[in-house]
Amino acid sequence: MIWRRRQVLQMGGALLAGYGMAGCGQALLGPQGNRSSENSEPGSLNLSELLARWEVGIGEDPGRFLWEIESDPQVAAVARGWDPHFLSGWLNSFDHRQGDLSFWRNWHQAGLLRQWFERGYSLHIITWEDDTNRPCGDYHISPQFVQDVAELASYIAQANPQGRPTYWSLATEFSYWRIPADAYNADTAPYYRALMRNVLRARQAIKERLPEAEVALCWGGWIATFDDPRRGAGRSMVAPFAETMSQMDGIAFQSMRQRRPGEFNPELNGPDPGNPEQIRLCCQLFSPIHRNLMLAHYEPSIKDKHPSGGRADTVQVDFEIMSRPEWLQEVSQLGLRRMSLMHYGLYKGDPYGALTAARRFRARVGLPAVAQGV
Repeated sequence: MIWRRRQVLQMGGALLAGYGMAGCGQALLGPQGNRSSENSEPGSLNLSELLARWEVGIGEDPGRFLWEIESDPQVAAVARGWDPHFLSGWLNSFDHRQGDLSFWRNWHQAGLLRQWFERGYSLHIITWEDDTNRPCGDYHISPQFVQDVAELASYIAQANPQGRPTYWSLATEFSYWRIPADAYNADTAPYYRALMRNVLRARQAIKERLPEAEVALCWGGWIATFDDPRRGAGRSMVAPFAETMSQMDGIAFQSMRQRRPGEFNPELNGPDPGNPEQIRLCCQLFSPIHRNLMLAHYEPSIKDKHPSGGRADTVQVDFEIMSRPEWLQEVSQLGLRRMSLMHYGLYKGDPYGALTAARRFRARVGLPAVAQGV
């Protein structure tokens, strides 16, 4: 769970704008997709073809990241090593009534969104609301949510006259918002039905302004690691969402386990499965519904220290595992083709070899990015 950590994710975003920085299986995109050469079923491609389709992104504050590329050699090294195709930013709600569009408006008014597209980047938007006090989630079932994503999509459309694809991961970690968490039952179903209806409305608002956008519902990746059919919990929670997700452009999920694979987890009283296994399980779970999958935000997060505290030692082990051909083959054939790092700061200075491991992974997936100025 992300707790209150989103409140600091975009700190400095508005300030930096003032600096004027230059700096069971569907077609891949579902029935609405139209990106011809990229629509081949993953199972029909060999490993090199699958890996060439990957795209990678980086978060959490595009404005600060591009400014620091110019001002901090360690950030420039991260940008060169990860070579991102897209920049990830957040639309957060802390009062459950409206989203914080302030920094997006500032970036738009300063002409920065257009500069980012002109430099070759695309954008990935993740929506979330504060889950400190539950039940929560009212923002994502409100008309205001649809209005907010429509406003943001209009900014991006003006900045992106070429119509490059953008990526939208909506309502990340929503399964935690209700009580009981991670369960679809008589108590939670009314909320989740309202959420599904509103997410489809949000998708329509985005696609009207950005026809090439890929819009997905975004799960907490832990949902794939357990199952309780009697309570409709864990993996059994997913089936009621299948029809809605099949109408969207893909499925997104996060993975933020702080421990290395096999490390003792006191909450489990046993070994932690780790991020690579959780990601693999998510791909197995979601691939029968949609074959366009995205790891929306990856980070081994230390909950009580987030966002400034993550485990770089876990990053190093995770990327070593995820660089193995057998892991890449399986998840790519299941439809995984995009991932984004949550916070670039964790890689500054290459602690525990985290950036080195990420760079080796990046060398295996995706074509070189076309972004300029890195």
